[in-house]
Amino acid sequence: MLKAPISPYVVAGRILAIIGMSFFAAAGILFFLGGFWLWGALALLGAIPFFALIVAVERHSTKHGLIGPEPDLPHADD
Repeated sequence: MLKAPISPYVVAGRILAIIGMSFFAAAGILFFLGGFWLWGALALLGAIPFFALIVAVERHSTKHGLIGPEPDLPHADD
C-alpha cells in the first residue's frame, strides 16, 4: 500500500526549520569565535524556535501517517 504524498506545507516547514537552525547555529559559533559571548548566546537561543518547528512538523507527519513504518496488511490466507 502506498503512503499518501507529503504535503507541500510539511516540506516547506522542514526546509524553513533546517535553514533557520543552520543560520542561527552558524551565527552563534562565529560570534563565540569572535569573542562576542552575549551575541553568540542570543544567536543560539534564536535556533530554539526552529528546533521546535521541526519537532512539530515531524510529529504532524507521523500522526498523519506520512512517515514511519508501513502499516501491517491483513493476510488473505487467514
